[in-house]
This record gives sequence, C-alpha cells and structure tokens, in this order.
Amino acid sequence: MEEYFKLLEENEKIFKEALNIAKNIAVKARELFEDCEVYIVGSFARKEYTLSSDLDILIVSNTIPEKIDFEWYYRIVKNLVDDYRINIHLLNKEKFRKLRKSYSPMIKVDIGEPIST
Repeated sequence: MEEYFKLLEENEKIFKEALNIAKNIAVKARELFEDCEVYIVGSFARKEYTLSSDLDILIVSNTIPEKIDFEWYYRIVKNLVDDYRINIHLLNKEKFRKLRKSYSPMIKVDIGEPIST
C-alpha cells in the first residue's frame, strides 16, 4: 500500500508540472515535426484528472502519416518522453480536423524554450 501512495505522490508532481512537461515535449516535437502544434488534452484539459490519471499530449503535424505503425510510433515517443504516465497522441492535420471535437477541450502549448523544472 505504501508503494501505491508513493506512486500517487509522483503522479501529483506530473500534474503540478504538466505545462512545463508539455512545453519541453513541444520543443522536442518541433525538432521532429517542423510544422507541429502541441496540445494538452484529456482529463487534465477537462480539469477532471485524478492522481491515477495519465497526462495526454497531442501532437499535430502534416508530416505525421495517416496510418502509424508501432515501430515508428515507439521511436517517436521515445524521442519525446520516457515517462509511461505521459500518453502521446500523434495526428496529421487532416485527421485532426476530423477528430478535433473528440479531443476538446485542448490547452495549446506554446512552442518555445523549455521551462526548467
């Protein structure tokens, strides 16, 4: 039980630093996808997260393929983040236009220099 509470404390840190984490991911994403937009979505954006939630980050770019194979996705995600509690969503802009409502609300992440944590 003690391990579970430690995990919840670590998860709390992720949500306190969510904007900084997303900004750092956005900087890395810009290196992989020049035309990308980055958003925080999911329970954090809806303000419904719990300490057992994950942090969902959506990256939208014209250079993301329509169909993504697992190996490509894995390589991209490993370049962006190494924390399993952060869930990366990748969409090309056309697919994003079709699915935008399902990701709403979204918090747009300004792509710039990362904020130190």
